[in-house]
Amino acid sequence: MPAPAIARDVFRSLRNELGDEDSGLTFENGPGPLDRIDVMVYQAKEPSGVTVFATIGMSVESMPLRDGQGAGGRAELRLYRRGLVGVQEQGLIATRLANLAGYPWAVGRSLGWGEMVSFPDDVPTFPGCRRAFTAGPWVQGQLGSVETSVENVRILNVIPITESERARALTLRPETFFSDLLDARDVFTPPANNSPV
Repeated sequence: MPAPAIARDVFRSLRNELGDEDSGLTFENGPGPLDRIDVMVYQAKEPSGVTVFATIGMSVESMPLRDGQGAGGRAELRLYRRGLVGVQEQGLIATRLANLAGYPWAVGRSLGWGEMVSFPDDVPTFPGCRRAFTAGPWVQGQLGSVETSVENVRILNVIPITESERARALTLRPETFFSDLLDARDVFTPPANNSPV
């Protein structure tokens, strides 16, 4: 069965933005109403660079609204990890993102910028981070959405955070929390062993 037009458009956009992927993992039959999620891996070119993980397939379905009425837009996920990421760790991160892609349907509401999601264990390669903050673009030139032939697809950047960071986020506006977080540490690196860039 051919890929839906929206998935092809997202794939083309990724190619235009990041070039050819270094590898990718495919998850069939779920989660939620999603038949297939691909997680593309763009490996860092050097140890101090950033490896990018990007989903394709979450946007095939419109997310549910919080009140269950109508559609809640479309989105795809990205996660950035500083440094080279080994094959086993790539698989763990890709699995976490594929499962997170089904989150809106599991909880019955859309997922947008400035929200937090909890996990039963640490985000792979981010020890001490059982939470994630979903951010929009934060540097000039970073995409916030992808234009497709169906509708715009929002890019949700998945930022692993600690419990203390989550507690702080609950006291601030999302924009203020994320700005403070960017000033405090390198969000591409586990918090336990990093400092601001």
